[in-house]
Amino acid sequence: MRQGTPCEPGYFLPEEAHQQLQSLSEYLHLLAQLSQPEHTNPDSLILPRAGLAHCFTQLSEAAAKIVATTRFRPR
Repeated sequence: MRQGTPCEPGYFLPEEAHQQLQSLSEYLHLLAQLSQPEHTNPDSLILPRAGLAHCFTQLSEAAAKIVATTRFRPR
């Protein structure tokens, strides 16, 4: 069997999209760390809300591109 060639039914994710998905995961972890409350001032965010909104917009666009490159291979 040739590597990268799906033989069974299911979803096929190109290698580039897989790398983008890994980056997306790392970025989400970073945002989670940035939005953790501080011990001295628990109501403030390290990243302002406008910054978070921009980040979430970028994340949703990245996820949409990954989904667009995913292909379903029926039986």
